[in-house]
Amino acid sequence: MMRQSLCSLVLLAAITAAPAVASGQQLQLPDLSRLNAGAIDVVDVTVDQALLGMAAAFMGSGDADEAKVKSLISSLKGIYVKSFTYDKDGAYDPSVLDTVRKQLTTGQWQRIVAAKSQKDRSDVAVYLWRTGDKPGGLAVLSAGPREVTLVNIVGMIDLEQLRSLSGKFGVPDIDLGATNPAPKPSPKPKQD
Repeated sequence: MMRQSLCSLVLLAAITAAPAVASGQQLQLPDLSRLNAGAIDVVDVTVDQALLGMAAAFMGSGDADEAKVKSLISSLKGIYVKSFTYDKDGAYDPSVLDTVRKQLTTGQWQRIVAAKSQKDRSDVAVYLWRTGDKPGGLAVLSAGPREVTLVNIVGMIDLEQLRSLSGKFGVPDIDLGATNPAPKPSPKPKQD
């Protein structure tokens, strides 16, 4: 889908444009019950620091992927995901998101990636919380005619390691591809 490709592009750009360590800021979300009202699918993930610590305790260090995720989540304070899917266009009031957008355009939040598609009628933005020259928390706001997703990651995070969270703890499973793809081998010459 174009929406998934757009989200992949946005997250890939965020990861490659800001390969730094960040500390976070938790978004103060408004009452989202109006988004919940007409949704056919709702995902509401709240993983606080205590739950992240328990998850890290159960992860082994023998598996390379688990070790990366364990290292990443050990410094997080929370992962918050709210996602709503609708069966028809225009089933939610987009003004519900105005307070979130306003919060993300003030203070120390800085938009680092914005992607809008007229064809898909989607709007995806990635924000970093900044304190001076240090990047902070990460927020993603994605809105389309049939889906709304808010992601907020709070705590110290290496943005390159963010890829390790894809598909875990409620973070959408998005194939971001390799940031530095290996060169393709040259074809062998044909022998007669």
